[in-house]
Amino acid sequence: MPYVLFLLICAIWSGSFLLMKKAALVFSPISIGAWRVTGGVAVLAILWLFHRQPLGWRRRDLWSLAFVVIMGYTWPYCVQPWLISQHGSAFIGMTVSFTPLFTILASVPLLRVVPHPLQTIGVLGSLVGMGLLMSEGFARQVSVTHLLLASSVSFGYALVNVWIRRRLTHVSPLTMSLVSMGIATVILQTISVWTPSPTPPSAEAFWPAAISLLVLGVVGTGLAMFWFNKLIHDRGPLFAGMVTNLVPAGAVIWGWLDNEQVTGRQLAALAIILPMVALVQFGAPRPSYDLPAESTA
Repeated sequence: MPYVLFLLICAIWSGSFLLMKKAALVFSPISIGAWRVTGGVAVLAILWLFHRQPLGWRRRDLWSLAFVVIMGYTWPYCVQPWLISQHGSAFIGMTVSFTPLFTILASVPLLRVVPHPLQTIGVLGSLVGMGLLMSEGFARQVSVTHLLLASSVSFGYALVNVWIRRRLTHVSPLTMSLVSMGIATVILQTISVWTPSPTPPSAEAFWPAAISLLVLGVVGTGLAMFWFNKLIHDRGPLFAGMVTNLVPAGAVIWGWLDNEQVTGRQLAALAIILPMVALVQFGAPRPSYDLPAESTA
């Protein structure tokens, strides 16, 4: 079952970059983030009403919750749509490949987990493919600032994934997703009021963009984030985080189908990254996590 969810999330998230690109033709980047979390909250609230799971939050979880909301939902959902509107869905979709490397770097001090040698080889090997990806960005005259912004999203994802594993395993994946996304909805909807749309929407352009945003919210954000948090809860942050090394392959395919330029350098990067993902996921034994005891202060 974990591998089924893993592949399903890969398929959903790889198409999310194209959906953001379509929505950006009518909606501002902040509005895209706001409405995608709103759609996610709606579907998660329905799931919660059926399951009626206890909230599970404790007073000392407040700062952890704030960190998850900001770095896992608010910041990336603002930055990614804007970068996609500037540089296309295929290239920005590939930049999330940094997440597993950042996850390993964060897991050592925060979880006190030393990765299996095969996992280390796989993640470090994927750096070669990522180097090709970055060189492709410079060839496209993507500024260093924009590359750093794209990398900050992956860095935030990695820290959030590890922190959930360290401090919030007592919260169910459904509750985690619902509460975090609900708070992010309030923040982003408030900000979006002050951000104008990129162009005055026409009826012809509005409905494809609105449908893209609906699918992005309900499926790409609500269901996919619930399943992703479940993977973190059940199999650990590195296993779940490796989703982001397969997502770029789908993002490139969707971008190519939408007539975006796909270069040989991008394909070479994928040819290196994908076997490294297989090495991490299937070549190493399932890790066991001895989580540090939480302070009761």
